[in-house]
Amino acid sequence: MAAKKRSIKANQESKNINSGDHGGYPRCNGVAAEHKVPAAAAADTINLWQSRCRPQLAVAVGVVFLLLPALQAYLEPPSAFWQYVLAACLFLTACRVITFERWGHELPYVRRFLACFAAMVAELLVENLMVWVVSATDARNQELVPGLQDNGEALLHSLAGSNGWLHFFIHGKWFDIKHFLGAILLLAFSNMWEQHPFSSFGMMARFSLTICVARLLRTACFMSTVLPSPTPGCYMRRFPPPPRSWFGIVWIGVTELRGFGGCNDLIFSGHASFWTVAPLMFCSYYPNRFSSPLLWLALLQTCIRDIIDRQHYTVDMILAVAVTTAAWGWTRRVYPEDAPLPSSEGEADGRPTAAALLLVVVGLATAAVAVFVAKS
Repeated sequence: MAAKKRSIKANQESKNINSGDHGGYPRCNGVAAEHKVPAAAAADTINLWQSRCRPQLAVAVGVVFLLLPALQAYLEPPSAFWQYVLAACLFLTACRVITFERWGHELPYVRRFLACFAAMVAELLVENLMVWVVSATDARNQELVPGLQDNGEALLHSLAGSNGWLHFFIHGKWFDIKHFLGAILLLAFSNMWEQHPFSSFGMMARFSLTICVARLLRTACFMSTVLPSPTPGCYMRRFPPPPRSWFGIVWIGVTELRGFGGCNDLIFSGHASFWTVAPLMFCSYYPNRFSSPLLWLALLQTCIRDIIDRQHYTVDMILAVAVTTAAWGWTRRVYPEDAPLPSSEGEADGRPTAAALLLVVVGLATAAVAVFVAKS
């Protein structure tokens, strides 16, 4: 009887193998499709959330990076014009905050955002201290130490002199911190207009932690090796004479915020690190064929301009882009791009509470801190 049961079981297993049954999964070319089902599901998920991205956000990015720089370059409107534009944007955002009905989808990401934001602020305070300490303890800070040879800068000057269009691209001052910050805030707040299916607080949590990680690495680098600034005489122009005691040095570093960087080369650019996050965010959460390439092109041009203006060495810009891109990948678990919010069809999560409005204020405070980050 036992032999008969073993024979029946063996025949059944043989039948399953020959018919392609493998644990409930079909077989393809002798390989179970067990591992293909998750991949297909992931592809379907990506296609689904990409179909929920709307083109108006790309148009807004075009306005920020094309129309506004053109107005500034050729019409030079008065400062009152830009104040009215900013006031109009804030008014529209405030109106949308009041009528936004999906706060229930945002609230689960608030703790994550606050934790990452606190980590970024703590890192910036430590870095602010270390920038001063390195500059104050540099044995050559009172000397006109020549900068390092920058072959990239020499190549850019040569290219600019060889062609009018290249000169226009290399020396053009079109974009700055305001444009990249504007793009980041557009992406963060545009989910209130259903432009993409991702959480504002989730995206800004990953933004904050990416900045924190990248700049921690930068702090470790410039504390380890002191390189001369591209512009000699920096210390005498920017910093007071260093105190004789360590307590005095640390006290100045703790009590004064220095948003203009140090007087040594800081290994890679904090400006470029901040700029790089903008195209990375768009590539992850809003992969549009227009906005993403435009942001990468703007990043390239601004990096070139910093090299030409001798704000940084070429290697500083290359490392900033590479390290920040790596840090963006390391922080993917904070808010992965394959975890969109549920569809809003047929849902209403209520009007904003006082806590929700407070969170918007925190988000705007994040923008203020981001400006400090980009200037250092």
